[in-house]
Amino acid sequence: MKVILIEDEAIAMRKLRNTLIAIDNTIEIIAELGSVNDAQNWFNNHDTSSVDIVFSDIQLSDGLSFEIFEQINISLPIIFTTAYDEYAIRAFKLNGIDYLLKPIRGKDIINALQKFKNTRIMYNQNQLNEIHQLIRSFQNPPALPKPTFLTYYKDKIVPVQSEAIAWFCTQNQLVYAMLHNQHAYQIPETLEEIEKRLSPDEFFRANRQYIIARKAILEAEIYFNNRLTVRMNPATQEPVIISREKVVRFRMWLQGIVDKQ
Repeated sequence: MKVILIEDEAIAMRKLRNTLIAIDNTIEIIAELGSVNDAQNWFNNHDTSSVDIVFSDIQLSDGLSFEIFEQINISLPIIFTTAYDEYAIRAFKLNGIDYLLKPIRGKDIINALQKFKNTRIMYNQNQLNEIHQLIRSFQNPPALPKPTFLTYYKDKIVPVQSEAIAWFCTQNQLVYAMLHNQHAYQIPETLEEIEKRLSPDEFFRANRQYIIARKAILEAEIYFNNRLTVRMNPATQEPVIISREKVVRFRMWLQGIVDKQ
């Protein structure tokens, strides 16, 4: 079996390669590609008629691997590997091509390869078209309603929509939401509860004290010990500090590359 691997993390690539060969020593790794650009160049310059299957991570260093398969006509079965939520796994399982959730176990790969072998004869262009339709629907999911948070003022319940909120913060064990219009409200939820309800495309958990909205960010500045400070509008009472461990994720998030882990 001839296989192409698309993965931008060296450790993950090595683990996947070693696991595949340990499962079946007749497997031949044709190419190891680390980015959307590398994969597009490779597929444009190589004959894939002898390739049996592709293992591809979704989130690569320069974009989503979906871009590879949308821009280049590749008639190959693909097993996606990712850390995305299970709703996506269920969607892709409908077409007979597997979708492995990281961290990937050897048993998962064995099952995926067996599934591929069992359905290989039935793999045809109609199924390829279904895959592309699923990819497009995954990239453009139906819009979900914006979460609304309730606050209480005297004997009134006041709904506050998430799109009106610039940032959440916790002070003295109380949680407050600062709106773009500079009105502040106490929210009877924890930051952890709030974070679960927010869109990861629009909000980022900066640290234990703050959740910040993308459109409220004015700028970020390099800070001591490889951290970042973020200036918000409306301004916060103290600097919003992004820890060294979160700096890479924060930069990706600002570019619109959301880490679903």
